[in-house]
Amino acid sequence: FSPFQIKNMTLRNRVVMPPMCMYSAENGMPNAFHFTHYTSRAVGGVGLIIIEATGVMPNGRISDHCLGLWNEEQMHALTPLVSECRRLGAKVAIQLNHAGRKCEADEPVILAPSAIPFDENSKTPHEMDESDCKNVVKAFRDAAERAEKAGFDAVEIHAAHGYLLSEFLSPLTNHRTDACGGSTENRCRLLIEVLKAVHEVWPQEKPVLLRVSAEDYEPDGMHPDEMAKIVELVKPYVD
Repeated sequence: FSPFQIKNMTLRNRVVMPPMCMYSAENGMPNAFHFTHYTSRAVGGVGLIIIEATGVMPNGRISDHCLGLWNEEQMHALTPLVSECRRLGAKVAIQLNHAGRKCEADEPVILAPSAIPFDENSKTPHEMDESDCKNVVKAFRDAAERAEKAGFDAVEIHAAHGYLLSEFLSPLTNHRTDACGGSTENRCRLLIEVLKAVHEVWPQEKPVLLRVSAEDYEPDGMHPDEMAKIVELVKPYVD
């Protein structure tokens, strides 16, 4: 229950509410449920609230009912929620995400590093070209800029759980032969570009957090020793 500080963000205690999807949004918009849900955690005394996985693009949502931050309307709707949580003593972060091949929203095209569906019941994703990669990087950058305007204390980039950035990191889902595939350094390239772009618009004094999955639990997948190497590569861009 002692305070904890990361950059300029001082938490009143070390109780952190991790991002947990509520599947209660429409068109990416928060509503009264989200306001009550998150401000109640602030009343309860949580030191840091991390808002659930929030899509940086419409096809970056996990479902049709996930939050989004790809437009100004969503930003303005999140602002009073952040303000009230902070007034009640909690710090507030937001987890920015692109679901990649695990997008189950009603979108005509879903994206992935390679055209490998998640399972037999899933859409086959479009294998991203250079333009797609640039659009995704820009979407993370723009969402981070909106998060700053909405008053968030920190952003967390979601590169775990088999979503898009995690798909690029894992050899199980990244079969590319270009600059974003093959070696550990290449598979880490898009994540680093996202982190660099976020830092262009995110205040230097505020934390940038990162979530990763260290183990694929498959012989040909990613394991903790390789993730340790990735951590070293991204360390300059993460707090």
